[in-house]
This record gives sequence, structure tokens and C-alpha cells, in this order.
Amino acid sequence: MSSEKRQQERKEVITLDEAMQQLSLLEEQIKKLQSIVVDLETRITRMSSIETVLAELKEGSNDVLIPLDQAFSVVVKGSIKPIERAIVHIGLNIFIEVDREKAIEIIRRERTSASRLLEMYSKELTSITQYYSALRSAVEQALTAQR
Repeated sequence: MSSEKRQQERKEVITLDEAMQQLSLLEEQIKKLQSIVVDLETRITRMSSIETVLAELKEGSNDVLIPLDQAFSVVVKGSIKPIERAIVHIGLNIFIEVDREKAIEIIRRERTSASRLLEMYSKELTSITQYYSALRSAVEQALTAQR
């Protein structure tokens, strides 16, 4: 056996305490990734809704409810003129005024970007969760063998 292979095998062997610490760190990482995934899913849903509303209200509407707070605890009746232009957040607290079609295009691009991120984070979450499960199983076996 080459010294390189022996070194690699030694690197793969960890103590039970190290494995327990890794499990704890992995749990934290899994929770963070789960939170990111939920946030991205919410963001994608919100952008899809905004795109739909912009398309549906092209001609405006005389009967809409307008929320006065983010929790929708207070709404007022109102009307919306035909939407020709919209003010869109483009990042870093910068907003631009664009025509309705350009606003929809920006939202679609943002949704596509968020979808790519969601896919990337979901894959990472799956990978880490699988590693966590394998490591946890190994730790449980080691603890059972010690008894």
C-alpha cells in the first residue's frame, strides 16, 4: 500500500467526539439551508404573483383592495389606472421606473435567477442531508458497539 493511500485512509478516520461535533455542525448547516430554500420558494411564488397581477391589471381595475401593511391587517378599496409603467426594485435599494412589459421582463429574469439558486441550494441540502444520515448511522453503530 502506498504512503499516499495510507494517508488518505487516516484522514477518513475520525474519533467519535469529532463525528458528534460534525453532526452538530451539519445540523446547523441543514437548518440554514432549509431556511434559504423556504425563502427562495417564497420569493419565487411572490414574483410569479406580481407578474400575474401586472398582466391582469394591464387595463386597470375599478375594484381592488389595497393593503396598508405587510400583514394585510388593514385594506382599503381603490382603483388602479391602466398600468403603463411600474417602479421596480433592481437591488441595493435601487428602484427604476420602466414600462409594464420591461417590469414583467425584469421580474421573470429575477424569478429565473431565484429558481437556479433554489435548485443549487436544494441539491446542496440533499447532499448534506445524505452525508448527515450516513454519519449519524455510523455514530449510532459506534455507540451501540461501545455498550
